Amino acid sequence: MKSESRSAEGQMDSSSSSSSSCCKRKAVDSVISECPEKRERREIHSKDVCDLIKYITLRRTHNVKKPSWFGASVERVSRVNMMIVDGLAQNHFYRYFSHFRHLTNKYSTRWTLEPCFSEALISELLNSEIMTHDRAAQTHTALSAAVMFHPVIKRYGTSNGGLSKYLLTELEMFKQKYPMKGGLGCEGFICTQSDGSVTDSSPLFGLDCEMCLTRAGLEVTRVALVDASGCCVLDELIKPTNPIIDYCTRFSGITRELLDPVSCRLSDVQSKLLQLLPRDSVLVGHSLDGDLRALHMIHPHVIDTSLLYRQHFGCRFKLKRLAEVILKREIQSEVRTGHDPCEDALAALHLAQYFIRKGPKEVVEDHLEDLWDVDVPEEDGPDLHCSPLSFGHALNRSGQSAVLLDSSVEMNSFLSNQQCRKHQCSSDREVVCVFRRVVQSYTLSVLQFSSFRNALKHTAAIGPHLQQVCGRLEQMCVLFVGPLPSDATETLVHRLLKRCGPLRTIRLLHYTHGVHAEVVFEHLEGAHLALEHLNGHQINDCIIKVRRPVHELCLDLDERLSERQSDPLNAQVVYVSNLSSKPHRQEDQLQTFRQFGPIQHVSSAASYAGKRSRHAFIKFERAESAQAAVDAGLQKGSRKLSVCHALTPPHMTSWTHACSVTTETGPDAAEQGEECDEQLLKKLDARVGKVFRALEENCLSIVILPGHRTSDSDDHPGLCFIHIK
Repeated sequence: MKSESRSAEGQMDSSSSSSSSCCKRKAVDSVISECPEKRERREIHSKDVCDLIKYITLRRTHNVKKPSWFGASVERVSRVNMMIVDGLAQNHFYRYFSHFRHLTNKYSTRWTLEPCFSEALISELLNSEIMTHDRAAQTHTALSAAVMFHPVIKRYGTSNGGLSKYLLTELEMFKQKYPMKGGLGCEGFICTQSDGSVTDSSPLFGLDCEMCLTRAGLEVTRVALVDASGCCVLDELIKPTNPIIDYCTRFSGITRELLDPVSCRLSDVQSKLLQLLPRDSVLVGHSLDGDLRALHMIHPHVIDTSLLYRQHFGCRFKLKRLAEVILKREIQSEVRTGHDPCEDALAALHLAQYFIRKGPKEVVEDHLEDLWDVDVPEEDGPDLHCSPLSFGHALNRSGQSAVLLDSSVEMNSFLSNQQCRKHQCSSDREVVCVFRRVVQSYTLSVLQFSSFRNALKHTAAIGPHLQQVCGRLEQMCVLFVGPLPSDATETLVHRLLKRCGPLRTIRLLHYTHGVHAEVVFEHLEGAHLALEHLNGHQINDCIIKVRRPVHELCLDLDERLSERQSDPLNAQVVYVSNLSSKPHRQEDQLQTFRQFGPIQHVSSAASYAGKRSRHAFIKFERAESAQAAVDAGLQKGSRKLSVCHALTPPHMTSWTHACSVTTETGPDAAEQGEECDEQLLKKLDARVGKVFRALEENCLSIVILPGHRTSDSDDHPGLCFIHIK
């Protein structure tokens, strides 16, 4: 019994040990097999980018699913900016890596992008369909979204407040060019006696002026002041000091006959206003900055109805329109000649009082359709089921706004004004300047830089240009090995070099002094390790040298290698070669790297002929662990593992193409073209940096290098940069 029990226990222990080993092995296998496709080989399509933008902008208003490929949290994201750098491909970025300082350092993730056309990407984004909810849910959701993203609500919130809540801030007055103490052009202006103690019970006064054109510019000819009860306490004609060129009778109602007997001057009216306005008074007017400048007066407490009832894009309603919709009152009638400043001042005063009494939320909800023209579907409408709606229209209906700034020769004609606001710019520089002025006005902004594509059209065909760029990148993976024994074969060379990394091509060179081989590695890391470890290796009586190509195309290879080593994307990643091809031994070898710190994941190339790849990328949680692994010089049993910092970005599969690599030099014209490329690319990167700095916090920034697609299947992938500021 004891023996049987002992035997059973032994079997259990053995089984347990075997099970534990098996579980451990499966765990490592799962990590290795999961990473190449799901985590390391990050390739996305233009549709994936569009889906991400649609999710972020419509996630609160429509049933839009979050893309599975994007793992970052976007709960705090409030705006999206997309920059498309037309004409650029992934190869441009890595060929001119040092020139893309902002793209390299400001963006935390990069994804290989299937090549696309920039116009097609914009069209796909704004014209793609969104399935709306059922009509009742759609009505409620659309109304809530339209209110939530309305410019009035963004500025004042949804809660009610007293009149002090709606005063222009000092910064707003500065931006709207209100006269201020010490301001430009405000020398000699009169300051009211305001002491700054404004409360919600402070008195409101409506103010309006009429102007005429004199030799000195616009000068005031009539001023009206209305108190909170609606009484006109001042209505005065003013004779300008300079000769009048145009009385502007159509608008002002002022004629020569009216002004000839007038003796009142601007200084007289200023004195009257100073006497009439209490120290805590609040002036109300429509675009009041012009009136105060005409009066040469400074008053710090104002409510501007043109900014109170604000619109998207910074547009303003006319006072006549606001009075008609809100007050149900007709002013500035066509029947009467000129405007009545008392009537206009009273309308502005009543508009402000209405807004203060109702509060921003109720004002917006009550006048979404009749004032702001937001189309909110009715619950009893004919369509009671889900219906498709373009993303651009869905964005507009949800109360959000989009803008397209384009420097290409032809503006996108396939987009309507309801989908986005379009602005044709003459240059990339103007694109940046316009964007920096309107950055806060839009939920989604799309900027297209076209200078590089236009330059390529004028200098060379895009296809040959990209082939040249690819050729220079491929040169980093080329080595010359020799001299070799006279009977050397490709098999011998492969056996010698495979410990450093997978090889793409081997070409024996018999016409040299001694046999040499031109070798193209799959990964740049393999070429780097071969150059570092195999130089001086002896085969029979031959001491071989491992060298890079020596011609003008390769003079900057060392600099480009240094750039690759400083790429922040690979700070935590190492490349390991000379692993065992036997699975269980390779697992033990990879496990030894855990001594340097926690490992996020291990990626390995696909197995060939039933054998596991002898090379792997290991990503640690900390950069210090990666550096320790490189410095350690690991040896497992009789096998020494070669380790170096990863040089290939995680989203790339290889630096080389299936086509053969040539080492011929290009003509002088190509060299001049490269100098032109470098200058353009530096400017483009600087513009990306300016746009990024102008973005507010919690903005998702996307930069697209669209790549190049050809009819002969020789496509060049693009690149997508993403970062939440």
